[in-house]
Amino acid sequence: MKSNHLFFRRKRHVLMVITAMLLFSSCIDGYKDDWIFSSDVRGEVLESPKAENVTFKPSPDGKLLRIQWPVVYGASGYQFSLYIVDDPNNPVVVGNENEIVDGCSVERPLRDDTKYKAVLKTLGNDKYSNKEAVASTEVNYTTLVPTYATIPQGDIAEWFINNPIPSGKEKEELAFVLEENGNYTLSAPIDFGKQKVTFRGEKVGHAKVVYGSAGRISTTAGLKIKFIDFDCKGVDGSSSDAAFLLFSSTPDETLIGKNSYYIINDPIVIQACKIEGVQRHLIYDNKKKYCPAALMISDCFVKLTTTQEQPVILFNQGFVNNLTIQNSTFWHDGPKDNNYFVQYNGSGRPTNADFVTGSVNYLNSTFYHVCYSKQWGNYNGFAGQSSVNWNMKQNIFVESGKGEVARRFLGGRTGQVTASFGQNTYWYNKAVPAEELKYDISGTHFETDPMLQDPKNGDFTVLGEGQLNARTGDPRWLPELPIQ
Repeated sequence: MKSNHLFFRRKRHVLMVITAMLLFSSCIDGYKDDWIFSSDVRGEVLESPKAENVTFKPSPDGKLLRIQWPVVYGASGYQFSLYIVDDPNNPVVVGNENEIVDGCSVERPLRDDTKYKAVLKTLGNDKYSNKEAVASTEVNYTTLVPTYATIPQGDIAEWFINNPIPSGKEKEELAFVLEENGNYTLSAPIDFGKQKVTFRGEKVGHAKVVYGSAGRISTTAGLKIKFIDFDCKGVDGSSSDAAFLLFSSTPDETLIGKNSYYIINDPIVIQACKIEGVQRHLIYDNKKKYCPAALMISDCFVKLTTTQEQPVILFNQGFVNNLTIQNSTFWHDGPKDNNYFVQYNGSGRPTNADFVTGSVNYLNSTFYHVCYSKQWGNYNGFAGQSSVNWNMKQNIFVESGKGEVARRFLGGRTGQVTASFGQNTYWYNKAVPAEELKYDISGTHFETDPMLQDPKNGDFTVLGEGQLNARTGDPRWLPELPIQ
């Protein structure tokens, strides 16, 4: 009989442990639960969860951020807010401010390269005479690559001479960061070589970099250039004698792949930069068989003051497997037209470098007077290839590409089944050229003038009703939308 009592006591104990585990688990998973009913916390002033116990977990696709904290027993719930604090003086709320949460986690949309602050407060519970926490807990989180080194104001080239790129860290991504609102020069080339690098300023308060006549940035690896304003006219008033981004003259030989292409699998990104005074190429492969798997120009403002008939993006020997231009503005105000926006070596195509597919993408961007009397693209190897996807959507082209943007975008091939067009504007000499509509056959294009505010002076604010309603072109020239 005694052994039976022991058995039931043990069984009851196990059931209590299992029940407690399930209740705790339900809170951790963020579900509404009844864990407070069993609390023996009475008549207390509660505390907010400690900062070190609050965790942040991005979703696998990087679109959501899950913020999670341990249970505070005796509470009725929590008050939660999440803010973007890229500008600490002007925090931007994400989701609902001061949301009442009855679980132990929340989810919010997640952005790259963003600083966040979570504010969490434990609420009281009248049923058990527990009072809310006196203070909230504030926890910071960032999606920025951690800073490896901050470069003080001055000559960047000189700093790298005294602080060379370390060896043995090629598998890591090192972030070299410029000071907020800092003023810099680039008197000589800097070459990041085989090192994967993020080279960035502050998201709010871009640093300014003025090129000297020999200034340029080079790499033979993945590279991200972000949140910097560049003046390529040069400290002496003359342009750099090379491209803004010039691939290294000595490629990393370990990158050699099919047909001797130097395949860079890590992305090349130019993001949220203002680049002025580009008198030659914006990007140039240095006559080497470079093949970046992905090259993206996003959220940039680029002013071309071309003095020679040169392509904006030139891969003389190689090509870009996936090229994306998005949310950006390009305009030309120089004595010579660029003869192409993009030019690849004629033999370049995805399958030649052992890729299954490749792409050329223009998305939500604005182009003014770019290649006005010249062709838009030249890549015979890509033309007509079923392995290439072509996407041109919600762009505004004004006085660009000789009135044949869509044609040269597709390499002069009609009937490209892997092409996708949508809501583009092709405005050239006060009309939509008929030639464009032989290639963009989507029927979604605009027949009207986008009515840019003052394009000759760099103001591309959209006034055209159709384009405004569809929110086409670079978003910076459209009314701002609230953060969701």
